Parts: sequence; C-alpha cells; structure tokens
Amino acid sequence: MLPFPQKFDQNEWCIVISIVISYAIILFLPKRFPLSITILIMLFGTTVARISDYLLAISKLDLYTVMDTEKYELFDLITYILYAPFAYIFVYVYDKYNIKGYWVLLYLLICTIGATFYEHLNKVLHVFNYHGWKLIYSQSVYLFVQCIALLFFHLIRKLHRRTCTQTNR
Repeated sequence: MLPFPQKFDQNEWCIVISIVISYAIILFLPKRFPLSITILIMLFGTTVARISDYLLAISKLDLYTVMDTEKYELFDLITYILYAPFAYIFVYVYDKYNIKGYWVLLYLLICTIGATFYEHLNKVLHVFNYHGWKLIYSQSVYLFVQCIALLFFHLIRKLHRRTCTQTNR
C-alpha cells in the first residue's frame, strides 16, 4: 500500500479541490457520449499523464517530482485521477461546439494556455517541483497531447459508429 503524505498541506488540498471541482463539472454536464467513449477518453487522459511522468519525472531524466517527496506516495497516484476529467472536458467542449478548420488551432492554443496556467498554479502550490524542467516546455507537450487526444477521439467515435451500424444490420 502506498504511504500517506507526511503532512497534508497546500499541494494535497490543491489536488483534492481540483478533483472535486472537475468531477462535479462532469456530473452536471449533459451526457454527450456513450459510456464506452467516455471511459476511453478518461483512460486516455490518465494514461498519457502516467506515461509522461514516467518518461520525464521518474526516469533518469528526473526533470521534476510530483508532490512533496522523491518517494512515491498515495497523492502521487491520486494526481493521475485528475487528468481524466480534464481530458473529458477538453473533448466534450470540442465536440459540443463542433470546432473545425482553423478554429481547432485556436482551441488548441487556448487550451494550452489554460493548461499551462493550471500547471503554474500547481507549481506554486508545490504539486510539481522542477529540477530542470521549465514551464515553457510544457506548452509543446500540451499541444502534442491535445492533438493526439483529438485524433484518438475521432478514431474511437468512428469505430463506435461503425460497430453500432454493424450491430443494427
């Protein structure tokens, strides 16, 4: 079992409050996707975050740590739960407003700025502690991940529609 934090301070509160707010938003949004697509989008967000942290934080690069200590603790794991609603809300807004063409680029830029601002808040509250990483680096990561998220969404939606069409025959 993962250890609890040595002390429950501002970074743990930041994560708890963010999780409550982001999941509350999802609960109050009208249902937009089938459950299978919702689960896949949320798993995508969590998986990408975990892989990114493994490559950038946990690996030999050690560009940053998550939370208070170098040791892996319960709130390190809980932070990954937070990426799921962000991925869902990102795709939800994109789909709801049927963003197309050059507007996709603007949407990606706005979301990247928002994500960078939120990461800065997490840095100030010591959720992330940099050891060579700079906030500006995150922007390219966000742009890349968001593009992949949209491609993933289009793929699973297309596969879902195809499956539903074949089932109805």
